[in-house]
Amino acid sequence: MSNTLSTGVSPAGLPPRTLRLRIAHSISAILSPPVVSIPTILLVALYRTSNQLQAIGYTLLTLFFVSVGPMLYILIGVKLGKFTDMDVSKRSQRVGPFIICLLSVLAVFSLLGLIHGPHTLQTALLMTLFIGCIMMMVTLWGRWKISIHASSLAGAVTLLTALYGQVVLPAYALVALVCWSRVVLHRHTTGQVIAGSLVTIGIAALTLALYGI
Repeated sequence: MSNTLSTGVSPAGLPPRTLRLRIAHSISAILSPPVVSIPTILLVALYRTSNQLQAIGYTLLTLFFVSVGPMLYILIGVKLGKFTDMDVSKRSQRVGPFIICLLSVLAVFSLLGLIHGPHTLQTALLMTLFIGCIMMMVTLWGRWKISIHASSLAGAVTLLTALYGQVVLPAYALVALVCWSRVVLHRHTTGQVIAGSLVTIGIAALTLALYGI
């Protein structure tokens, strides 16, 4: 500890600030919305199912619409110079991604309704639509860059807690962790990550209660 203070270098051989930024970048990447959506959708599809293979099929179908499609849109936008980065950090650039994401969620929600997909998965998608619409209104008309990272993870943990019970509660620590990372990286203010988390938890809890989950 004394060595770190005297030299300004962490035990890992990096300046403390650099090390903290690298940790924050890693957390932000690992807990990004596309990554979080994979286990979340799988666990929702598997909930009380008797056909695991069919549940995996629903998972892949849903992931294609809610993750792969929007990610490709943003990736192409970055390559063309339309977006500054994969996080779409500039608030003014978020209109297109918001619309694409919402349309993708609406499309797979409608498709699952037609093929009689899992009720829990349809409810999760409806919850995502509600949250996405509010996030878009706050971002575009409220002119406030609310945290999608915090919102996505908070919604996922709330949904899984409703389905699987108290065993999931410790995962809320990950929400705090991703909030910390976004503030450290100067992607959001403390207020923006807190708002993203709390607003989403409230909407998710209300939606799940209305649909009996």
